[in-house]
Amino acid sequence: MAIIGAAFARKQLGKHIITTKIEHHAVFKTCEYLESLGFSVDYLDVDETGRISIEDLKDKLREDTILVSVMYGNNEVGTIQPIREIAHLLESHQALFHTDAVQAFGTVDMDVRETPVDLLSMTGHKINGPKGIGFLYIRSGGSIAPYQHGGEQERKRRAGTQNVPAIAGLAVAVELVKEQLSARVDRYLSYRKIMLETLDESKVAYRVNGNSEHFLPQVLNLYFPGANVETLLVKLDLAGIAVSSGSACTAGSIEPSHVLTAMFGAGADETKSSVRISFGMGLSANDIRRAGRIIASAVNELVQV
Repeated sequence: MAIIGAAFARKQLGKHIITTKIEHHAVFKTCEYLESLGFSVDYLDVDETGRISIEDLKDKLREDTILVSVMYGNNEVGTIQPIREIAHLLESHQALFHTDAVQAFGTVDMDVRETPVDLLSMTGHKINGPKGIGFLYIRSGGSIAPYQHGGEQERKRRAGTQNVPAIAGLAVAVELVKEQLSARVDRYLSYRKIMLETLDESKVAYRVNGNSEHFLPQVLNLYFPGANVETLLVKLDLAGIAVSSGSACTAGSIEPSHVLTAMFGAGADETKSSVRISFGMGLSANDIRRAGRIIASAVNELVQV
């Protein structure tokens, strides 16, 4: 809704869009669709920590750029992008700035007054709200063309009857997240520390993928040299440990993670031997220790073979 709506509403000003090579498919595939309609899209590179360069963005920015979409925090490796710097860079440009804040909302203290994004999207299930509901923030004065037609609802932005129960559930989830933000961050950081300490105690070889300074506390992506990720996932699944080799929305795909490919290059060992571990409500420190021991045992078995 944000990307297509912004592109259609501003196409008279230009047809150039900028995004990154590590976006969630919700953004990535939508931009590919717009390319099929005649829009031009530049996909920004990232460094080995998963972060874009502001200078690279400046170089790609053109007079006919109408939209920049950069995710707040990556769903696979947890790297947080320089959103505030991008927002202030674009304040003097015609391009609207959209950020996919789905993974970051709930563990990052964000304020659209201090970080003047034009469009911000999130989803309820990432903060333990109802599935199938989210919200799109649109800065005052901003306009998007409707992509769903058939009624005059929502100020003519989106036709369709509102899902009132889900909206109410989302509102409660947002209130709870706001109240518990600091505690959630502390809890997930402690889980991250316990997981890494448990792996160290088990003397398993690993490396953390992502940025060591700018990262989401609930996402931990680990590279285990020499371990085949598909075999590892099967072993962990049989042991009752739920991790992934990419985003949940690519489950069943045999293609390597496009995020890790962008960070390390096609065919890099990291794309074949890395898993994503994520922390959420309902877990305890003992759960994390147990999972860490099982992961370490499974990795060591694979590497020794």
